[in-house]
Amino acid sequence: MLKLKVGVTKNPRFEPLIDGTVESDACRLDITVTTPPELFYRNLKNDEFDVFEMSLSEYLITRERAKGERWQWRALPIFPAKAFVWLGLFVNTSSGVRYLGDLRGKCAGVPDYVMTAALWFRLFLRELHGIEPREVSWFIGRTKDLSHGGLLNIDTKPPPGVSLTWLTAAQTFDAMLDKGEIDAAYGFAPRHDPKLFSLNIDRYGGTPLDGNPRIAKLFADGGCAVVKAFFEKTGIVPANHVIVAQRRLLEQNPGLGAEIFRLFTRSKQAAYEQSHFAAPAYLYFEAMNRAEQTALYGDDPFPFGIAKNRRMLEMLFRGSHEQGLTQHLATIEEVFDPALLDT
Repeated sequence: MLKLKVGVTKNPRFEPLIDGTVESDACRLDITVTTPPELFYRNLKNDEFDVFEMSLSEYLITRERAKGERWQWRALPIFPAKAFVWLGLFVNTSSGVRYLGDLRGKCAGVPDYVMTAALWFRLFLRELHGIEPREVSWFIGRTKDLSHGGLLNIDTKPPPGVSLTWLTAAQTFDAMLDKGEIDAAYGFAPRHDPKLFSLNIDRYGGTPLDGNPRIAKLFADGGCAVVKAFFEKTGIVPANHVIVAQRRLLEQNPGLGAEIFRLFTRSKQAAYEQSHFAAPAYLYFEAMNRAEQTALYGDDPFPFGIAKNRRMLEMLFRGSHEQGLTQHLATIEEVFDPALLDT
């Protein structure tokens, strides 16, 4: 039986796989569960997992910057999460930012410029408000030594025409927002499960957020309306992460990609059944119910496979290329395991 070291993030749709409800006759999985920033950092820094969850955007960049045996990965069309992280955007209440379209000419903080959520954030700005990346001054919340962008050399070779400023170890987004040094930021809220964090990647400076007259959430509805507007224009609900495997393992073990795809599909379905399609495994937003979500976005809110995600992937690939993160426009056929192109 093939033993695989697997790295994933905390996700209700992974629980049946993690707790052994879903098993494989072909593989034995040694699963590590941690946070996205730590998992992706470990993937980029140490290349330590056989099968792992990865930022879609950062994976595209590694394809062009892989050297020797490092980052020799291939994606499987398994999309664990939606790119909703940036919808937790906070703003300084004196900044004049009341709507997403107000960010033109402002200073905005993102944990990492290269992360998928930040790429989708910029695509939302362009599609809904015509705001290009160069029209915003971007601040990077992670210090260079713990930044995914630093590992990918975006600090030395930034996208052309874009202003990027990395925070120092003494700076945090919450404190800068409170002082009005930046206008908007996300990705710094207090940690809910400290046990998952061994690296202090996304830092919180301790500024009170609840009841703070200087800091407020931009989206009072959690982002429901802006996601709906983007979907109505593009037909896309953006995905954030993808499951990736070492290319050598896929080549040495025909059928491995299909087995991993089957396992994650079974885990997702088991999670749906256990929760009766209720939150948190099913719903995008707490304010929505199953009927509302299904009417808008369809029966499966987290579809796997190429066919149901092609339009979304092609927009992400174009955005990565147009924004200078990747030098060449990637294609689905290049990125994904050939055995799963018909999924």
